[in-house]
Amino acid sequence: MILDKYKYLLFDLDDTLLDFGKAQVLAFKKLLEDENIEYSDELFEQYETINKSLWRSFERGEISNKEVTSERFIRFFALFDRKVDGSEVDNRYRSYLAEGNQLFEGIIEMLEKLTLTNKLYVASNGIGVTQHRRLKNNNLNKYFEKIFISEEIGSKKPDREFFDIIFKEIGVENKNEVLMIGDTLTSDILGANNIGIDSCLVDIHKISNPEIVPTYKIEKTIDLLEI
Repeated sequence: MILDKYKYLLFDLDDTLLDFGKAQVLAFKKLLEDENIEYSDELFEQYETINKSLWRSFERGEISNKEVTSERFIRFFALFDRKVDGSEVDNRYRSYLAEGNQLFEGIIEMLEKLTLTNKLYVASNGIGVTQHRRLKNNNLNKYFEKIFISEEIGSKKPDREFFDIIFKEIGVENKNEVLMIGDTLTSDILGANNIGIDSCLVDIHKISNPEIVPTYKIEKTIDLLEI
C-alpha cells in the first residue's frame, strides 16, 4: 500500500472527515428560522457565493478569518436590507454547525486502521472553537496525535509557515514522510505543493486546476486505504 511510505498523515477536516456540506445546510436553515426567513436552495447558494469568495480572500492573506465569519453574514442579510451584528450571528451559526453526527460513512473504521500504521493529525483552516466542538461531538479526538487549526497557530493553508509550524511541533525530519489529505485545491493541495510534500485530493467538488496538481486523487476519503 502506498501509505506505507508515509509516517505522518495530515487531515483536513471539513468535507474530508466531516460532511461540512450537510452540516452547514442544517445550520443555515436554523439561522434563517431565527430570523423568520423561509429557507430556499437559492438563498443558500447566495450565501455560499459570498462565503466562498471571502474564504478565498482569507487564503490569499487579504483578510482575517474573523473578518470572513462576520462579513459573510453582514453581506448576506444586506440582501434583505437588514443590518446585523456579524459576530453575533456567526456565533449562533457556529453553535448550530457543531451539532449532530456529521461523519462521512466509514471514517471511524478508516481512522482505526490508520492509527495502527501512521501518525495522524488534523490540519484545518477553520475556527478553533467550532472545530474542537465538532471533533469532540463526533468522537474523533482519540485518533489524532495533535490538532492544528489556523486560528490557533497563527498561520493558514496554503502558506508555507502553516506547515513549518506543524513540522517543528511534531518533529518532521524528512518531508517525504508527510502526506496532506484534503478536499480543497487552493488550500490543502496548494499548501502541500508550496512546502514540497505529497498530497491527496478528496475530489468531492469535481474542480480541477492545471496549475494545482495533487500527488493522488480519490473520490472519497475512505478510498485512501486503496491507493
